Amino acid sequence: MKTEDILSIEESGENRINLVRDRLFWQAWNRSAFLFVSHIKKYQVHKRFIQKVAQDVAWLGFPKTAIGAIEKAARDKGWSFEQVSADHIAIGGVPQTNGYEKWWAGIVKPPKVILAPAEPGAKSDKSQGGQPQLLPAYKTAYDLCLHVYRATAKISNEFKYELGARVRNYATDIAEELHLMSHSAAAGARVCGNVDSLANCADVIHRLRIDIRILHDLRLIGINQWGFLNQQIESLLELLRAEFRNTNTRIAGETHYQSSAALPPALALKGGRA
Repeated sequence: MKTEDILSIEESGENRINLVRDRLFWQAWNRSAFLFVSHIKKYQVHKRFIQKVAQDVAWLGFPKTAIGAIEKAARDKGWSFEQVSADHIAIGGVPQTNGYEKWWAGIVKPPKVILAPAEPGAKSDKSQGGQPQLLPAYKTAYDLCLHVYRATAKISNEFKYELGARVRNYATDIAEELHLMSHSAAAGARVCGNVDSLANCADVIHRLRIDIRILHDLRLIGINQWGFLNQQIESLLELLRAEFRNTNTRIAGETHYQSSAALPPALALKGGRA
């Protein structure tokens, strides 16, 4: 759905939550995002200026696998849940809610990941809860997923349904895995299991990088697209490397032993384009 169409829905003035589909993800924009986090679930909200509509927009996103739980949450509250079209769901009956302007003004960028591990014996930051800071990685993976879908949307049919589908599946798997990991951390799950999950996620990212190189070498995507996607991939890997170091530090704190484990091979590879 085009940005202009989404904003037109949001400006209708109705007090409801509009969910709009972007391929394998659903999103809530502006006031719908405010009502969503106020009444349903506190997903990460992003905010940026979009030049073609000349205004700031705020949005949150989640994979299609979460839509069933969201429908249940809405119906349990006695609200309506209507599939208006393939790309639009309207949740009606939402109560009048004040505070939108204050919420809008308070939207900030996700916290930066700290690259250096904590000093041995240092007290953990209670404001962080000792949990992984995976939201920046999830946002980067989500944006990468959208760009991969757009880059492969018009490649020739000879490659679209095998190589193209594999690339899209890799990108989706990465975003969904980081989404689930970030919410497990927010729910207070122990961090020990995250080391293997981070390494597995990095493995999939490297497979994605190889296939994107193949797309370029077959002249299915341009050099600018290839360079941009590789830049996003490297940014994502840097976030995962940082989180792996932080996770090892937290595990060491839980076991009263300072971990000196090396990075897994998939996370140890540094810099450079494939």
